[in-house]
Amino acid sequence: MKAYKFKGAHQIPHAFDIIFNNRLYCADWSNLNDPMEGMFVTSRRADSGEDYKETVANIIREKKRLRVCSLSETFDCHLLWSHYASGFSGLAIEVELPDNSPAVKKVSYRGVFAGVSLDGRVNPQTAAEEILSSKYSEWQYEREIRVLHHEAYFPLAAPVLRVIVGHRMEAALFGSLNFMCHKKGIVFNRTGIGDEGIDADHVEPPKEDASVVVPATQPRKTIKPSDRKR
Repeated sequence: MKAYKFKGAHQIPHAFDIIFNNRLYCADWSNLNDPMEGMFVTSRRADSGEDYKETVANIIREKKRLRVCSLSETFDCHLLWSHYASGFSGLAIEVELPDNSPAVKKVSYRGVFAGVSLDGRVNPQTAAEEILSSKYSEWQYEREIRVLHHEAYFPLAAPVLRVIVGHRMEAALFGSLNFMCHKKGIVFNRTGIGDEGIDADHVEPPKEDASVVVPATQPRKTIKPSDRKR
């Protein structure tokens, strides 16, 4: 399935890591922006007579072992660009996730807390994954897809498909990404906003003989390709 990883303009090194190393960084879920992340409540029959404390402890242990990479199934959302791509100054990276991977989860949306029933046999790993693949319903606009992984990086089987940059991206960064993506054979688009929402507009590749403007703090100078040091 296709999924989109948003990055702000200040996170370009992280974007390059995805593009060049074909991998997704999975964070400690306790560091994510939802303060209710990973919180859950349990329910059980009053007459069950079973000691549930060990089961809950095992669920918590399994939950602590998991790391999370958050993506979206869409790029066409103003709030995603505003919250996660520096107000259209960043980018969205389109990747292909394996449909049959148990690590890839489409997030379900529910009340404030995830609920776990302790009636019957409970698989702590499955329960932990269900907790971390659900979120409070106010986050529903994200249409989130998650990768739940035990390691810091989740390898991508296929190269990055497309890079969509925001229409507010700084010109020097835009030009650099355009050049890089076309050299690597990655589709390069820029957002456009119309009556029907956000479009991914085609961007012409840079001309081979185009001058390169050095984005430095020192006085700008133009370097032609023939003047570059080899």
